[in-house]
Amino acid sequence: MFMSMPTARFPSQPAEHVSRELAEILAIYERLYPARHLNFYLYEGDNPVWCEPTIIEGEFVPGPEHLSPEYLGHLACPGKDDAAPPVTIMLSVPRAPDPREASQTEPDWKPVRLLRMIYFLNPLIYEQIRHMAEMMRKWRRDRGRDMVALARGHGTPLMTGPGPQANGRPAILIGMHWLELGGAENLAFDCIGWALEAGLRVFVIAAVPSLQRLAGRLPQDADIRFIRLDRYLPHHLWPRFVERLVQGENIRLVHIHHCAPLYRALPYLRARAPWVRVIDSTHIVEYADGGYPRISGTWSNFIDTHHVISNDLIRFYQDRFHAAGKLALGRMLDRSQLAQPLVPMTMRAGKKSLHFAFVGRFYYQKRPIVLIAILRALMRWARRGGVELRATVMGEGPFRAAMCRLLRRYGLAERVEIRSARMPVFELLEEADILLLPSSNEGLALVCYEAVRHGCIPISTRVGAQDELLPEGLLLPLSPFATVRAAVRLVDRLWRDGDFLARQVAELNAAWTRLGDDPTAREVLMPVYLSAASTGQERRRA
Repeated sequence: MFMSMPTARFPSQPAEHVSRELAEILAIYERLYPARHLNFYLYEGDNPVWCEPTIIEGEFVPGPEHLSPEYLGHLACPGKDDAAPPVTIMLSVPRAPDPREASQTEPDWKPVRLLRMIYFLNPLIYEQIRHMAEMMRKWRRDRGRDMVALARGHGTPLMTGPGPQANGRPAILIGMHWLELGGAENLAFDCIGWALEAGLRVFVIAAVPSLQRLAGRLPQDADIRFIRLDRYLPHHLWPRFVERLVQGENIRLVHIHHCAPLYRALPYLRARAPWVRVIDSTHIVEYADGGYPRISGTWSNFIDTHHVISNDLIRFYQDRFHAAGKLALGRMLDRSQLAQPLVPMTMRAGKKSLHFAFVGRFYYQKRPIVLIAILRALMRWARRGGVELRATVMGEGPFRAAMCRLLRRYGLAERVEIRSARMPVFELLEEADILLLPSSNEGLALVCYEAVRHGCIPISTRVGAQDELLPEGLLLPLSPFATVRAAVRLVDRLWRDGDFLARQVAELNAAWTRLGDDPTAREVLMPVYLSAASTGQERRRA
């Protein structure tokens, strides 16, 4: 390996940062092109999450524009095959994030320019317009998009390859959307732990360039490796890299958690490594295009098992893709927690003080602007009824600044506390009386499970599979103005009518028991992981 550095300029990033980035870059491209001569042209980047790579297969002669002021140097890595054409990789070394980016990489949310005046006059009217646009997208999706699984031929045994050749312990590849806060990510982290427990080595990749702030949650174990394809490799090269990783590391199982480029790698993988088993897990049907369940269903003939978290998703796959034979329901519940008694509900009729909670990311899906409108209306209700009301909002995201401005505008800043998403959720839920979840869409929100466990009554919009846990009396209409009005009426009834409150609590407890009769995600996935681990071991013994 040879590296030439310019003498007139040195990188502003610390040397250890650049060295760490280079090590990951080399590991990816040397696996992708194991026999080729690699020529890296490295630049100082101004992006903390993405290296903006350009890959040229064949001879390349740099021009003056390739030695721009950001140029760091040229790194040459000789290949094993002298006759193989070289590969040139030009990329910018991502810089270290600044303190603000470390907490939030996305820019602060701003209303759409054409509707900005409406937002400043009345944020809820703005939300109503946005809701109507979203419902129009859903209508167009239902009318205009055919949801058909791609056809796949399974080939003939006469042309089947020799099977896996790697001699290492069996492994699993887990593809994630990103390593940030989210329900799908929570399940993926659980799966990583279960795979290690089953005896598999674990490789993790993520689709979306991000700081991957939850990477620290990955177990500190020699059998787990996080490969930063999100940072260094364009999506169109993922199929080739994934196939080489599968062949070289004895990967017997691929598990997809909302990882779009890994779905697109499946044809190449099925052609080159047909013995690999593929499963995926999905959570929520998006309004615009169906989201990941639609992507998953499209690739259904390339997937062995669809793990879903709700009956709502089972119906979606059956109705749209006729995939009944490969569906597996596994609830995002812990069997040991199901065996424990539920914490008694904190809410009591006629209480003189009420504590409301919200837990979730500050993104549009959770409708934080509607949440502030609900809290404003509830504060008015509380003043009329002589109730002391406070709220705690836990989360992070691009809507945070807008939420803080609205709280100050409405005079609620002293009554509403915003907490970091890194604080324990269960402590808040055990303090609070009612959890508010005015989302535009959900799968079956994990925080609602947690609320019931910890004695907090969840109130949610009627979206996704929320009605599989929440009774009819605790569900709100979706339209923003109706959501706010119905939330105040519901809280008023829970506060005034002890019998109604008792019925809702009884129905929540009954739903919790009913869901506990279904298999958990671990009970569905762990046998698959154990089978992959034992298959690899049996081959080695043979």
